[in-house]
Formats: sequence, structure tokens, C-alpha cells
Amino acid sequence: MDTVLAGKQKTDISNNFVLTLFLTGIFMGALDHGIVGPALSSINEFFGISTSWGVWSFTIYTLFFSVSIPLMGKMSDRFGRKKIYMIGIALFGIGSLIASLSPNFFSFLLGRMIQAIGTGGIYPIVGAFIATSYPDAKRTKMLGLIGVVFGLGTILGPIIGGIIIGTMEWQWIFLINIPISILVLFFMLPVKIHQQIITKPIDFYGMIFLVIIIFTIMLGITLKNIWLLLIGIGLVGFFVKYERKTVDPVLNIEYFKKFNTLVVLVLSLLSGFIMASTINLLPFFIETQFSLNKSYSALSVIPLAIASMVASLLGGYLGGKIGAKKVIAIGFSLTLVSAILITFSQQYEVLLLAITVIGFGIGIIIGSPLNVIMIQNVQQNETGSAIGYLSLARSMGSTMGPTIAGILIALSSNGYMYVNILIAFLSLLSVLIILSKK
Repeated sequence: MDTVLAGKQKTDISNNFVLTLFLTGIFMGALDHGIVGPALSSINEFFGISTSWGVWSFTIYTLFFSVSIPLMGKMSDRFGRKKIYMIGIALFGIGSLIASLSPNFFSFLLGRMIQAIGTGGIYPIVGAFIATSYPDAKRTKMLGLIGVVFGLGTILGPIIGGIIIGTMEWQWIFLINIPISILVLFFMLPVKIHQQIITKPIDFYGMIFLVIIIFTIMLGITLKNIWLLLIGIGLVGFFVKYERKTVDPVLNIEYFKKFNTLVVLVLSLLSGFIMASTINLLPFFIETQFSLNKSYSALSVIPLAIASMVASLLGGYLGGKIGAKKVIAIGFSLTLVSAILITFSQQYEVLLLAITVIGFGIGIIIGSPLNVIMIQNVQQNETGSAIGYLSLARSMGSTMGPTIAGILIALSSNGYMYVNILIAFLSLLSVLIILSKK
């Protein structure tokens, strides 16, 4: 009996150590996404480019991150999570080095692209590892840690970026990633991760097809180009026809044919839309609606980030108590109520309350409950690719949200009110969808 307990404790310690290394990758990715913001003007000035070109510092990262997620998730099921995670961390470090030493903006974008591909190899693997390494009683709580770490990185990113820009050259926002990447690889090297590996033929043509579709759709959304968007959507039919004939397709069509998995993918897309629309446009709304300067309007969003981080952990805990389905319904209900409150807030104190409430809602809908439901509906050896699809859907929603919201704001002086009405509508729709799930 003592031997069994000792073995269990050893396994728990080993799993927790590996999870810490995996979560470090999540933190690095979240930190890097926000840390570039304060340095954008310095980067534009250094390379002598306009703001419209400078925005590609974010755009290229989003595009290739979205493309990388499903591919890396699939590869982790095929070649092992440890190997793909280490490749992701190595690419992230190499991309950081290229970005920091770039003599021109195009090589800088190459560095950002390599960083994004590496980050895509981190996110789906963490969720899949938790799903297969922890019992049901601990799983939802551990999945909640992903949201906590992501929230912490998101909060600290702009702060650390501001400190670095204020004391050092902008290149250091990328250089600090290199020693951390080396340390993660060093500690990960001796680790052993038990995993059932898929040995079916690799769908290389399907991977190339999927990359073209995702890149075309995401580029069309980012550039607001309807023709690129239509081309990308039009290719989906040909892709599905091809994948049906493949032994082990890169995109499991069954996920879209089964109601339970389709519901989760749709909700993940909507959660990304709501999250990105809110986070990206709230500072602008506060600045214009309440006549605050940019620094105060940015600080006003901090309650949202903190609430989101707390809710990610709380959502995991509640999921184990009352079920993931009810928790998701609560999360979208909170974003529904708070979107309405934000729209009609006349007092700054009421607005801060609404911002905190929507933070709790966002923390839940992007946290562990959706991951839990997805994992429950797929085979264990497909968890990496399944979580990858979930992350892809959220990433596409995150790109669509600010783009569509920006169009609404540009079309009307009351544009932000329409944005909040849209967020409220999508939240209500999400509540109805999750409640319809059996």
C-alpha cells in the first residue's frame, strides 16, 4: 500500500513539474503578445515605417499563430507532446533572436512569424497533457491554471514592455525570451512523458491545404478583403471532400458532423470574438465616453484582466462541482449582462463594475470548461489535435471581433453601442446554444 502511495506521489510530482514547464511556455506566449504594444512606436521609428505597416507586427503573429495551432496539435499526437513542445519553444527563442537582431522590417516580420509558429506548438499541447495526465477530480482545476497563467502574462506584458522601453532599447523585449527558452529546454530534456502515439500515415497534402485556407481567411479578415475571404471559404468544400478520403485527416470532419463537438467549436469562436472585441476596444470607449487620457483609460481595463484571471481558476473549480455546461452558461450570461451595463453606463463607477463583471465572464468562457467538454467528446489519442481546433476557433474569433467592431465604430458615431449590442446578442446566442446541448 505504501509502495502504491509513494508511486502515486512520485507521478504527481513529475506531472506537476512538467505542467510548470508547459505553463511557462503559455506565460511566455501571452507576455510576448502584449509586450510589443508599448514598443510599437519605437519599432516603427527604428525601421522608418508608417503605423499601417507597423501593425503587421501583430498581424503576422496572429496569422501564423492561427495556422500553426492545428498543425502542431496534430503533430503532437503523432510525434509526442514533449518533442513538439520543445520544437515550439526552440522556434519561439529563434524567432525572438531574429526579431531582436533584424536589420530591416521584413526580417523582423520573419522573426515574428517564427515566434508565432513556435507559440502554436505550445497552447494545444498543455491542455492535452492535462487531459491525459490528471484524474477527472483534478482536471478542471488544472485546466483553469492555463487561464490564470495566460491572464497573468496578458496583464504583465504591457507593464514589462513599458519598463523595458523606458530603460533599455526595444530589442530587449525579445532578447529576454532567449535565456528563458534555453532554461525551459534544459529542464524539459530529461523529462519522460507517457503518451499513446498515432502511427497512421501523415496527411501532408491536407496540412498544406489547411494552411492555405486558414491563411487566406485570416488574411481576408485582417485586411477587410471580401475576395480573399470568399476564396478561403470556397476552398473549404474542396478540402472537406479531400479529407473524407484520407486515412488520418489533419482536420477530423467528424468534429463538425457531431453536434456536441460542433457546439464547442462554435462557442470557442464566439468566446474569442467577445474577448478580443472587449479587450481591444474598451480603452478607446473609456477615453472617448468619459474624456480620460490614454494612460487612465488603459489602467481602467486592469479590473477586467484581474477578474478574468481569477475567474479562469474559479471556472475550473466550479466545473468540477456543478458541471462545465452550467459554468459556461454562467460565463456567457455575465458577458451578456455586463455588455448591456457598459452600453448604458453614465457613471464611471458603474462602468468599472461592468468591466469587472465582463472580466469574470471572459475568464470563464475562455477558460477550462470548454476544454473539458471537448476532451470528453473525443478519443484520448486525439486530445492534442482537438484542443488545437478549439484554440484555432478562438483565434479566428479573436481576429474577427476587433475587425468587425472597428467597422461598426467607423460607420457610426454610436458605433461602440452597436458593438456592445452585438456582444450582448452573441452572448445570449451562446447561452441558448450551450443549454441546447445534451
